[in-house]
Amino acid sequence: MTQTVLIIGAGQAGARAAQALRTHGYEGRIVLAGDERHAPYERPPLSKDVLIAPDDDDCFKGWVHTAELYVDARIEWLNDRVLKLDTQAHVAMLERSGALRYDHCLLTTGGRARQLPGAIEGPHVFYLRTLDDAMRLRARLATARSVAVIGGGFLGLEFAASARTRGIDVSVFETGSSLLARALPPVLSERLRTKHESHGVRFMFDAKALQVDAHATGVQINAESFDLCVIAIGQTPNDELARDAGMTTNNGIVVDRHCRTSAPDVYAAGDCANFPFGENDRATRLESWQNAQEQAIVAARNITGDAVAYAPTPWFWTDQFDWNIQMLGLPDSAADRWIERAGADGRTVLMGLRDGVIAQVVAINQGGELRAIRRLVEEGVPVDAAMLADPTIKLRQLDKLLRSTHSGDQGVLV
Repeated sequence: MTQTVLIIGAGQAGARAAQALRTHGYEGRIVLAGDERHAPYERPPLSKDVLIAPDDDDCFKGWVHTAELYVDARIEWLNDRVLKLDTQAHVAMLERSGALRYDHCLLTTGGRARQLPGAIEGPHVFYLRTLDDAMRLRARLATARSVAVIGGGFLGLEFAASARTRGIDVSVFETGSSLLARALPPVLSERLRTKHESHGVRFMFDAKALQVDAHATGVQINAESFDLCVIAIGQTPNDELARDAGMTTNNGIVVDRHCRTSAPDVYAAGDCANFPFGENDRATRLESWQNAQEQAIVAARNITGDAVAYAPTPWFWTDQFDWNIQMLGLPDSAADRWIERAGADGRTVLMGLRDGVIAQVVAINQGGELRAIRRLVEEGVPVDAAMLADPTIKLRQLDKLLRSTHSGDQGVLV
């Protein structure tokens, strides 16, 4: 009898998992079911390219695969919602297609925009999570003169940069006292604020009691009026299907290092999965392009019989104005020292050390430098802070010196 893998959630993670199943030799049936009308796509362009592209007909190019790949790889993509899972009988009930029996199931259900109480989506109030959300927002921006952004996280700041690029007045309401305080060292948080302000973005910090009132022509937030409001206050994992099926959930679907849930033959990956990370098995849920892709591939490999543990080095990126900001490693407030290598035109690399090991790296327009020391972060190699700070020692040279030390040659290692 032909084996069937059912993938629930047809986003980036689901599409990459389906492809990985074929790449790693799976010959059975693959069903990729999602409740969006679009073929699987990547989400990073939604807050950037989609909003600023000059041509409506060519504003989105973020499809995960071509239509031909689904045909060639025999991947059945269904625009259908899974209503219920019977994990003992290995049966899923789909809204339009009815019952579907599976041998293995992979949940890549992602997440949804967290709602602000009292702020109901409408003509002047927007949440940004899907391609349809982005296209509606793009159309509304064509006539807007002012916009309020609630939330000074990555998504809110990316949207703010896009709106200012279009010449729209932007005001950002942030509950904290600084930007991205949990993700960036204070010095870069301050520079990012200055960067936005230099482009005309206005910030209101410590904005904890906001009243969003939509009216016929716009929206009022406390005492100020705007043409529209975009709410970007985080994401909620889509774990209801798993919870209703009796699986363990806790800020997402709980999985082990092999992406296995508590239900037999059911796996989970991507934004919806809470997995053990690091030496202490810290419960972690990552919302990133990298995690959606890499964890999905690991889950697919485990379904095919490979015993592969998921042990990522977290990597995040964001584009705001002419800055590409990349972060390697989890944000870590326990870093006991930050070392900066500054270049021209705002380019810089900041390295956070903890106990002599690089725990986090943040780079602005210096992606190549970040890649040069990736191994040091991944392997927790002890380094000399003075060497990191010495501009005469290139980061690529530093990595080579440490490699030679590990191989027994004369080198520098502290």
